[in-house]
Amino acid sequence: MTDICKVLMIFPLFNAGSFWNYKEACDLTGARYPAAPLGLITVAALLPKEWDVRLVNRNTEDLSDEDFRWADMVMTGGMLPQRNDTQHIIDLCRASNKPVVVGGPDVTSSPALYGNADFQVLGEAEEIMGDFIAAWRRGAREGTFQAPMGKTDVTKSPLPRFDLLKLDQYLHVGVQFSRGCPFSCEFCDIIELYGRVPRTKTNAQVMAELDALYNLGYRGHVDFVDDNLIGNKKALKKFLPDLKRWQAERKFPFEFSTEASINLADDPDLLHSLSDTNFFAIFVGIESPDTDTLVMTQKKQNTRRSLQQSIETIHRAGIFVNAGFIVGFDSEKSSVAAGMIACIEDTAIPVCMVGLLYALPTTQLTRRLLAEGRLFPRR
Repeated sequence: MTDICKVLMIFPLFNAGSFWNYKEACDLTGARYPAAPLGLITVAALLPKEWDVRLVNRNTEDLSDEDFRWADMVMTGGMLPQRNDTQHIIDLCRASNKPVVVGGPDVTSSPALYGNADFQVLGEAEEIMGDFIAAWRRGAREGTFQAPMGKTDVTKSPLPRFDLLKLDQYLHVGVQFSRGCPFSCEFCDIIELYGRVPRTKTNAQVMAELDALYNLGYRGHVDFVDDNLIGNKKALKKFLPDLKRWQAERKFPFEFSTEASINLADDPDLLHSLSDTNFFAIFVGIESPDTDTLVMTQKKQNTRRSLQQSIETIHRAGIFVNAGFIVGFDSEKSSVAAGMIACIEDTAIPVCMVGLLYALPTTQLTRRLLAEGRLFPRR
């Protein structure tokens, strides 16, 4: 029997009110959504080459009955803001009698909420997809496959299937250099999912990904989706000269953005190397202007330097800062809003996200609140 499987990959809707929708920016540029689904196209690259893969992004296009009729299997999943639609897709699959595989960070953190799926793939896909594929080939039509957290050798991560994307639908396309973050912020689940020792791809891997995008005709904004690009400074400093050379040889076809911790401002050589390579924007988690709050939530890296001076230093290098703030910490004072406004105005941060504190399932914050009797477990 020919081993061919038709896989329908469905990227779920983000909640309509999500900050990350950037609706006005998309309308202005003619894009349909900000970011392409890098996770799903990486999973697609892990599947057998003879399998047929179709991608539908529910944020940019409609999911049709024909898509379901075509598919032998559906793969879906994503982040917490996509939970409602992921569960809806699972229900659609069950109603259509299509086996559905769910994975990604939210199902990894809260697998019980996705118990209606036929298969769960928990953890980093590179570690576990081989086991899932072998089980499917043996005739299994349900099961759970779990990889150890933060252990994947990302130098073995495949070249994502950028060819599955409709590139003109997005404000930017993502690539990834590293996974993990060295800090221990109480509210953050990155260290729980991906570990505190950042693991990096090889320079050649990332260049191959950029080559693939370039050869597909893509030009413009590329986002390094790393949770902290400077988490492994030693590896990054070895990477950036190769990246700059790649850019210069092709007359700088890409401009880059990423996420990094505020201590980037302490390293002028690294900061200017990023700027020279055409990094133009960096997202920084400021969280709060209040030092007591930062200490309480274990964001001490933001207390060891002047936030205002650090942001000004980054701006002077030609890179603008997008910032995230959180409201709802125990130690907040009634003046927290005024402090945030003053911080934003004093630093001229052009784009800010202010969100309510949320106890993510796997975090230190959740464990502490449960121990204090302040958080009721989901029943």
